[in-house]
Amino acid sequence: MHVIEWDHTYELGIQPIDEHHRKLIELLNNSYDLLLYSADKAGMKTILQELTDYTDYHFGAEEHLMNEVSYKGLMPHIDKHNDFKNQIADLMQDYLSRSPNVNTDIILFLSAWLKKHILKDDRKFTVYLSKSKYLRY
Repeated sequence: MHVIEWDHTYELGIQPIDEHHRKLIELLNNSYDLLLYSADKAGMKTILQELTDYTDYHFGAEEHLMNEVSYKGLMPHIDKHNDFKNQIADLMQDYLSRSPNVNTDIILFLSAWLKKHILKDDRKFTVYLSKSKYLRY
């Protein structure tokens, strides 16, 4: 079962960023599957760590691209990325301390955040690119 089903609405038209978003959604869906169908706590910790690591990689690539094209919204975008990192670190800490309902909290947070971030925040960047001289992306 998938929390988010990838479809064309999530495509931004920037091939490497779209690939990153697909991977993040795949990791979210894998986390959800583990939550539903497995009691493997070590597996959940591993997938959450992979999700955290891949998110760091993706944010770095996205911020680099935004900087490269002088995107005016770069700093607020970085702030959103940093807020995400802080929230996911708090959720990971809750997970490690075995807080009740943390698995559900993680899935709900990731799902809502990814949808909003891709469809709203990242979409603003593609609008900027489409109006600029940087159409090669």
